[in-house]
Amino acid sequence: MTSLDTSALGLIAYLILVAGIGYWGSKRVKNESDFFLGGEKLPGWALALSERSSDMSGWLLLGLPGLAWASGLSSVWVIVGAAGGAIFQWVLYSRPFMEGRKETGAVTPVGLLAEKIPGDSAVIRALPALVTFVFFMGYVGSQFLAGGTIFQDVFGVSATVGLVVVAVLIILYSFAGGFLAVVWTDAMQALLMVFTLIILPGILLGQVLTDPSLSIMGSLEASGNGRASWFGGATGSAALLLLGTNLSWFFATMGGYPHLDARLMAVRSESDRRTAILVSTVWGVLTAIGAVLLGLLARTLHGAPSTLEGNREMVLSFMVTNHTPDLLSGILLAGALAAMMSTADSQLVVASSAAAHDIYNKILNKNKEFSEKVQLRISRLGTLVVGSVGLAVAYFSESLVYTLVSYSATGLFSAFGPAFTLLFFWGDNLSKHGLIAAFLAGPIVTVTWVTLGLTEMVTVRLVAPPAGFAAAIIASLIWPRSEQSLSLTGEEATMQD
Repeated sequence: MTSLDTSALGLIAYLILVAGIGYWGSKRVKNESDFFLGGEKLPGWALALSERSSDMSGWLLLGLPGLAWASGLSSVWVIVGAAGGAIFQWVLYSRPFMEGRKETGAVTPVGLLAEKIPGDSAVIRALPALVTFVFFMGYVGSQFLAGGTIFQDVFGVSATVGLVVVAVLIILYSFAGGFLAVVWTDAMQALLMVFTLIILPGILLGQVLTDPSLSIMGSLEASGNGRASWFGGATGSAALLLLGTNLSWFFATMGGYPHLDARLMAVRSESDRRTAILVSTVWGVLTAIGAVLLGLLARTLHGAPSTLEGNREMVLSFMVTNHTPDLLSGILLAGALAAMMSTADSQLVVASSAAAHDIYNKILNKNKEFSEKVQLRISRLGTLVVGSVGLAVAYFSESLVYTLVSYSATGLFSAFGPAFTLLFFWGDNLSKHGLIAAFLAGPIVTVTWVTLGLTEMVTVRLVAPPAGFAAAIIASLIWPRSEQSLSLTGEEATMQD
């Protein structure tokens, strides 16, 4: 058996398992709530693993090791912002998301916003749904492209063939099992990512510790460019800017990603919520440390090889290829594919929920009553259509994918973050106009800032989210909720009690 065949075995086995989970999930989805939110059938630990793997994804396995290899110790601040923020989100935001879903019966994050803001206005459902759909198309397309590249590396097929294979597999198991299948595949993928980010750095760290000639700090100091400094050699305002840039990922964990918000909404009970907080914390800390350590060890063991100089995101595959047996390499590379798939499937289901449920069911066919079977059929059709759009975007316009990705993350959390934060912690003060303002100001500032190239001076992540918050607060103060709406809301709550 050739090296390629041996490496591919682990990846093939993983793909078969994913397809099996999709089939299993399809047998347990009975209605729209099951398809988009799991129907209270998912334990807290599985939701936590799904939320973390969906969030960190390829960035954790590809981006963060590459950043650590390129910049050294200062990369630690990125994981403080991202991993620390994730813990903050579970502790502070999971309860209001869970209680909000129970109170309103909403099955999507967009639906939760619409149900909590009085007035039953189509725009407060349509605008967030449109933002979700547009920005997620870039994300989904980028994950499909990344999967195609992994297939090319492992099987030697063209990236286009790999792109189609990965995209079709993700679309089909998401179509079949919806949120249930996605969460369980994500949980499996999260465990595989832990394996990748503990086994490989553990092997490499053992080599360094047993070789007196090797030193992580020594190699960082020898490579120069401030890699041995916690602030990259910067001082004063430059150091503060670097710190702010890396910690700015914290904004994303303030309810700012709808595909993560759905996991918080799906939590069944307070007991499950506490379990999820513990699992999310342990997973986040272990994998973040492993990812940074992998990049630092690559610098220690190999310096700056030409393979990495042009593409630092190849650190993981470079180290896997050079330091593990073929069969283990296949399993570890499956971890990279798992990271990509865990994000793509989550975003696909949430984007389809925005299209099928929030737009088609709640706006275009507002006055029609659908049976549970018809609602489920519409939901699955929405997933198929949205997935096909993502595949088409990735297949026909790689440049469009990367353009959308440059806006996507900040465009989403500069709108959803202010909306959910103010809804939960500013109470009845957030008005319909404030919500609309957040979903206009955040994305518009994001696109404008990036298009003008200003993010090269100050990252858009430090500009767009505050703009979203400011716009929502100012608009809510100028056009507050009417006293009649507040009175009706209070009377409805009293009747429910």
